[in-house]
Amino acid sequence: MTTRRTVLLAGSFGLLVSRQSYAQPKSKIPRIGILFFGSMDTAAASRNRVVFRQRLAALGYVEGKSIVIEERSAEGNAERLTGLAREFAASQVDVIVTPAVTASRAARQATSTIPIVMVHAGDPVGAGLIASLDRPGGNVTGTTNLSYSGKQLQLMRELLPRAVKIAILLNPSNAGGRRYVTEAMEAGRKLKADIAVIEVARVEDFPNAFSMIHDMRPDALLVMADPFIGDHLAEVFDFVASARLPAIYDQPSIARAGGLVAYGPLLSEHYVMAAGYVDKILKGAKPSDLSVEQPTRFELVVNAKTAKALSLTIPQGLLLRADEVVQ
Repeated sequence: MTTRRTVLLAGSFGLLVSRQSYAQPKSKIPRIGILFFGSMDTAAASRNRVVFRQRLAALGYVEGKSIVIEERSAEGNAERLTGLAREFAASQVDVIVTPAVTASRAARQATSTIPIVMVHAGDPVGAGLIASLDRPGGNVTGTTNLSYSGKQLQLMRELLPRAVKIAILLNPSNAGGRRYVTEAMEAGRKLKADIAVIEVARVEDFPNAFSMIHDMRPDALLVMADPFIGDHLAEVFDFVASARLPAIYDQPSIARAGGLVAYGPLLSEHYVMAAGYVDKILKGAKPSDLSVEQPTRFELVVNAKTAKALSLTIPQGLLLRADEVVQ
C-alpha cells in the first residue's frame, strides 16, 4: 500500500541521491599541455618528447586512457606563443609544461593558478618566474639550466690556445643571457680574452649580426642556447663554415648536427624530471612546495668532421675527455 508518507520518503531519498551524484562528479582524464616556443619537430625536440612520454608511462600513465598530452608550437613567433599560452589557460588543462624560459614566461603571464612545469629554463629567478630554487612559490616549478659560458670559453681556449678575440651570439630576450655574458666576461678576464656580444632577436637581425662578426674577425664564436637561435642553426652553420670560424655551443645535440664542439647538460634528463613533477602535481603536490632542480649530467661532444673542414687539430686531451666524437 502506497501512502503519502512513502511517497515523501521516496522523494527525499531521490533528492539525497541526486545531491550525492552532484557532489561526486565523474573523474576526468588529466590533460597536460606542452608549450614550445621553437619548433617541436627538430631531432632533439622529438627525442625529448619521446623521453617525456616514456617516463610518464614508467610512472603508470597510459596516454589516451589515464592521461592526455596536447602539444603546441609557436614556431619562434612570440605573439603566437602568447596566444597558445592563453588557449591552454582558457581550456583549463591540468598542467602546462614549458621548455625554456620564454615559453615559461608566456604561460605564467596567461595563468597564475594552473601549475606550470618549466623545463631547462635559464635563470627563472631573474625572469621573475619563481622566488627561489628551494621555495619557488606561486604556480611555477621545474628544472633550470646553469650557465656554462665560462666552461665553454675554457674549452675553446684549449682547442685554440691563441684565441684572444671571442664573439658571443645570443638572443637578448632570453632571461639567461645576462648571466651567460657575465660568466663569459669573468672567464675572459682570467684568460686575457676580449669578449664582444652580438645580439639577434628577429630573423632580420641575422644578416647584420653575421656582418658584424665577420668585420670583427674574432678567433672563435660562442653560441648561447636559445629556442629562437636554435630554429636558425642552419644559417649559423652556413655562416661559420663560410667564415671558417670555430664555434662552440651549449647543447650537445648541436655538435652531433654539425657544430664543432658542444658542452652542456643532457637535456633528456630535464624531461625525465619534468615527468616526475607532472606526476607529483597530479597526485596533489603544489608547485610552490616543489623545489626547482638543476641538471646533474653533462656531455662534451666534439665533431671531428667539422674540425677537419676547418683544418683544426683537436687536442688529444680534449678527445679523451669527450663523451662522444662525431666522425
